[in-house]
Amino acid sequence: SEAAVSLPWGLHAANMSGLAGWARALVRQLTQEEKHRLVNGAGWVGPVQLPGYYVGNILAVPRIGLPSLRMQDATQGFRPLDERMVGQVTSWPCALAIAATWSAEAMQRWAKAMGTEFRAKGANVVLGPSVNVHRVARNGRNAEYLSGEDPTLGAVLTAAYVRGMQQGAGVAAVVKHFVLNQQETQRTSVDSHVDDRTLWEQYYPPFEAAVAAGVAAV
Repeated sequence: SEAAVSLPWGLHAANMSGLAGWARALVRQLTQEEKHRLVNGAGWVGPVQLPGYYVGNILAVPRIGLPSLRMQDATQGFRPLDERMVGQVTSWPCALAIAATWSAEAMQRWAKAMGTEFRAKGANVVLGPSVNVHRVARNGRNAEYLSGEDPTLGAVLTAAYVRGMQQGAGVAAVVKHFVLNQQETQRTSVDSHVDDRTLWEQYYPPFEAAVAAGVAAV
């Protein structure tokens, strides 16, 4: 087991100086090698994942109580990584189905329940929520995106997800994907151009809501 430092969930945009001070105090205790480890993942050899690792892994620094980061996908439950996991995870309703309830309470309960399973399986970071506002109807990932076509609804539901996952289940949330990641077609080469007003009114609100709710990472 790891003796972990306390994660300051209450320190977010409203108290950046407190959060920065907390981080600086930890960094001052790290050696150069330990700093390098924090910006390099573990558990993969090229495209091959090693047994026993999560989708994303940052090794711990036990001597100062800094825990490992054990990151796992996310949008419809704990992502199975090999055949041994089949039948061992819950297949939750997709994010868009929960969004269709128009209920922040339902979203928060869903996130808390899903996060509880992640925590039980050892993950302490969930790679979600996915909040992109739909634009391309044929986008293969639309079911992952809880905003649907409405940025206002997306903002409300995103905040509820963060509360359920972090305060409810004690698992750090990572809001995603990149803004304007609206299609899978040519996903590695597509170039999206949107004016500032459209960005702020249509595509940014769910991401803003996540930050305001204290999401652990973007």
